[in-house]
Order: sequence, then C-alpha cells, then structure tokens
Amino acid sequence: MPGSDTGRVIHTAGLNDYFHHALHRAAGRRHLRVDQATLHYVALLLCRYARSEKVFDYAEQRLQLRPLALLYGEALEAQSQRERRLWLQRLGDLALFVGGLFAGRLSRRFQDLDYCVAMGGNAYDYLQQTATHADEQAQATVFGELAEQFGHCVDLVAIVTGKCPPGAPDGATVTRENFGVALARAD
Repeated sequence: MPGSDTGRVIHTAGLNDYFHHALHRAAGRRHLRVDQATLHYVALLLCRYARSEKVFDYAEQRLQLRPLALLYGEALEAQSQRERRLWLQRLGDLALFVGGLFAGRLSRRFQDLDYCVAMGGNAYDYLQQTATHADEQAQATVFGELAEQFGHCVDLVAIVTGKCPPGAPDGATVTRENFGVALARAD
C-alpha cells in the first residue's frame, strides 16, 4: 500500500525512548502545548500497555477488555480513597489508550468516543481534585492536564500508534465535554 509504514524498521534504544520522541514530535506537529511531565506519563503508559496482560483482564477463562463502566463501578465501591484513586487511574489510563488505539473505529460511532473521552477525562479530573498526599500531589498537575486536554491526548496516542494520520485536521480533535460524572468522595 503506497505511503504505508508497515515494512519500516524503527531503530531506538528502547520502547520508552521511542514513545517519548514520538509523542514530542506528534505534539509539535499538532502545535499542542503539553507539559513535559504529561508527555512522560503518557510515554510510560504506552510502554506499560505494550504488554497485553497490562491491558486485558483474565476473566471467564479468557483475556478480555474490562468495560470502563465496570472500572467506574469498582471505584464507587472502593473501601478507601486510595483504592478509589487506583481504580480511577486505571480507568483514565485505559480510556486514553483505548481511545487512541481505536480512534478511527470509535469515531464512526461518535457516542462511543464521547463516552470514552468523558469517562477518562473525568477520572483524571477526580484524581487531580482529590490529591491530598505528597505522592498524589506530585502527579496532580499531570492529571489536571490530562483531564483538560484529554481529547488532544487521545489524538497524540492515535498518531503515535499509527491509528490517526499525522496531518489530520485540527477540527477532527476530540473535545471533552462535562458529562457530569460525579464520584462520591471518601472520607
């Protein structure tokens, strides 16, 4: 297929190095202002999810992608604030990854993409808003930026994973709308 990169060999020191540089290039091409720490977080996320066992859960004797609504349910039922935050971080990370990896497929069914963006953006927003401990506050800025620019970050993941053409018009960028996802805050 003309213009396809399917036969191209990429020389890099490692997966983290590849994603780090690819995300910076994609952000530059899109003229996005994204903090270095946020790009670093997304690069680490992509490295982690390069292994299928980090993406899929083993249930009913097979690997399957856990629906975002079930992750949200786990967060609501969490026994502690720490556990709730872990579930919501997983939800946000998975929404970002799946939204970027399946961007073309989800955009054909716009409500699915809106749902993915809303769930992920709101999960990260909660993490930013409820950061109280020092280790949580260290990531609060990253989570805040991911919440605010979730659609753009989905685009970056799509570009880096080859699921979105680098020259896609800015009008194709996903926008995050407030869908009013509310979480009960743990005491």
